[in-house]
Amino acid sequence: MIYIDLENNPPAPEWIDKANKLTQQLIAEPDLQKKKQIIDDNAKVWGEIKKHLLSLSHQKCWYSEAKEKYSYYHVEHFRPKKRAIDDKGQDKGGYWWLAFHWKNYRICGAVGNTKNGDRFLVRSHKANTYTDSIDDEIIYFLDPTVIDDPLKISFIDTGEAIPSSSNSADWDYIRANYTITNLDLNCESLIEGRKSLWTSIVLRIREIQNLITENNANPSATKAVLIKEKIKELKLLSSPQSEFSATASACLYSSGLEWARRIAS
Repeated sequence: MIYIDLENNPPAPEWIDKANKLTQQLIAEPDLQKKKQIIDDNAKVWGEIKKHLLSLSHQKCWYSEAKEKYSYYHVEHFRPKKRAIDDKGQDKGGYWWLAFHWKNYRICGAVGNTKNGDRFLVRSHKANTYTDSIDDEIIYFLDPTVIDDPLKISFIDTGEAIPSSSNSADWDYIRANYTITNLDLNCESLIEGRKSLWTSIVLRIREIQNLITENNANPSATKAVLIKEKIKELKLLSSPQSEFSATASACLYSSGLEWARRIAS
């Protein structure tokens, strides 16, 4: 998962104006079933800004950081529009008033979107109508648009995503574990992709460290250039535009080498 600065990157004003009119139409309609019909009749609206949303993540899923080449990306409603299913399978009521609100959209790969469905567990202060504040909700899902939420998930050499906290009683641990489980962030294809990247980075780190050791013992302009080039490769792998960049950063940090950790920071 990576941080997406959605707040400061709105879609085109014309789209926002159209979405706001639909939201006002939902608010004015007293019948819940008719509200849902308005949402269904205008389902193409959020798809109109998919390209814009994808541009914010360098064409990656906001949750898995995978670059989908064969399956579809979904514009996911972070807070479900029609129903919100808790941990007991009960519908606690959807967020119909956010159906056309761009700040409620996230880009999610097909696997995660299908696995999640309409799950949205709220610990306390759930909003039930458009006059309630969603800012007061204590929610389980980590949100890629909240700057510190992606930091609550880390990765290990097996390719698995894990909670950054090691204490299973911590709220951060609980949220990270809930997110990993309910978005299937440890499905086989993601684990394989992360593990392959991790192995590649470990080999590069060892190669660079050997070159640094040799160059310290016997300075060489050729070695110095080679070190710089290989460090550039690591910087690219851990940069936001690269697939699984958070995994790359976790691998660099786990090396214990100060120069590698600086690349990850």
